[in-house]
Amino acid sequence: MNADQQLALTEYLAGFVTPNRQANIEAVLAHRTRYITVVAEDFHNAHNASAILRTCEGLGIQDIHIVENFNTFKARRGAASGSRKWVTVHHYDSETEDNTDVCLAKLRSQGYLVVATNPHGQALPPEVLPLDQKLAILFGSERYGVSERALAQADLQLKIPMVGFTESLNVSVSAALCLYTLTRRLRQLDVDWPLSDREKQELRLHWFRLSARNSDRLEQYFLTQQT
Repeated sequence: MNADQQLALTEYLAGFVTPNRQANIEAVLAHRTRYITVVAEDFHNAHNASAILRTCEGLGIQDIHIVENFNTFKARRGAASGSRKWVTVHHYDSETEDNTDVCLAKLRSQGYLVVATNPHGQALPPEVLPLDQKLAILFGSERYGVSERALAQADLQLKIPMVGFTESLNVSVSAALCLYTLTRRLRQLDVDWPLSDREKQELRLHWFRLSARNSDRLEQYFLTQQT
């Protein structure tokens, strides 16, 4: 389906989406970004997996990259609270390649700097992390953190400074704090963080499909009228 057909289908489906939902979709699209993306490496706790999806969606981050070398990413419905359908989830679960390598290579090819979260060493707090380039923020497994393989490939490292006896926070809490700070800073900067018009149109159509009742049948009918 070309761009003109997508636009026509979107306009058709709009007749089956309430005005309030359409207004909500437009408001959300205005704040959506791919300038920051998130990588979740080998999460095994379903609550944390779900919470990070909800955090990304709520803060306007569209893409989440799921790396599965040893653990399968399983999100719980309750914690995800329906957020998964509104974000774009990319899975890396090859049995023959290192999925961390594949994921990070893809992100680099798209112009992202890789930022690994690490409570040790010369990591930067989110308040001062540079935002002059697109960032892929990498969070590691609950028990072991980001893998050594990923740390070796990171351009920058990120941490939340701690002043207590506890060395680090739960990964879903850490993700929420880091991503809130970064997205808030980002929207105050003069950088090209919003989605392009084409990206907005693609998501608008996708979300209209999710919002219109029996959208698959409506789309089939629409397509038959185009021939």
